[in-house]
Amino acid sequence: MTGLLQLLLLVSVAMASEPSCPACSKYDYEEKMLERMIRMEFVFEKVLKENKALSKTVEQDLMLINEESERLHVTVDSLKDQQEQAERRLDSLMEGIERNQSSTLEKIVSDSNSTLEHTVATINDMRDQIAIPLEYFHDRSPQTSSLSTGEVIVYKTVMTHQGNGYSATTGKFTAPARGLYSFFMHTCTRSNKYAALQIVKEGSVLITSVRYEKDQSACSSSQVFVHIDAGETVWVQCSSGGSNIQLYEGHPHYWTSFGGALIHN
Repeated sequence: MTGLLQLLLLVSVAMASEPSCPACSKYDYEEKMLERMIRMEFVFEKVLKENKALSKTVEQDLMLINEESERLHVTVDSLKDQQEQAERRLDSLMEGIERNQSSTLEKIVSDSNSTLEHTVATINDMRDQIAIPLEYFHDRSPQTSSLSTGEVIVYKTVMTHQGNGYSATTGKFTAPARGLYSFFMHTCTRSNKYAALQIVKEGSVLITSVRYEKDQSACSSSQVFVHIDAGETVWVQCSSGGSNIQLYEGHPHYWTSFGGALIHN
């Protein structure tokens, strides 16, 4: 477009410069016109070459622009794909975190419940272990009133019993559980008679009582606290026997008796 305008401008200049001199010959005029036209042709060719070169440059620039645009599109598409992949990974990660949190919470709750159940069971076991079982007895009326040294006193009449610790056959109490026990013996004698009794644990004397009243029947009591393991035995025996050693059972409350109870374990 620029070259065409230049060509028209040259033509206009050439036409405008036609001689008006009447003395000039027609040949001379034509020669000059031909010369101008040749110059104009050269100029026109130069302009065309420049236009072609310019067009080629423009085309190259357009190609570069198109290539750059395509690269930009490819880059944008790649960035979009990366963004979509990142969003999908983020969604998957969030789902995984939610699942893990839910699973962790469920595990915590399950572990807490198991720990609580175990703790409750342990407490119940401890409570069962520390609970004091009901174990006590009180028996009276010895089978014999005259005693020999070392004789075990067997009380035949049951006053009160809880548990199976005392045996009315052997006269011995066997501890059903380990713990602290309290034992007592109540001893009654006739006037002018003696009684020498002792509470014994597994052959070891815990306490001894000697009773004597000259003018009337009388009674006395002895008590002892002792720690016993399960299965150990306690009994009452005569520490000194003889013809003058005699127990008494009479009057509404003159009872020779033996008793005990578990008070702590």
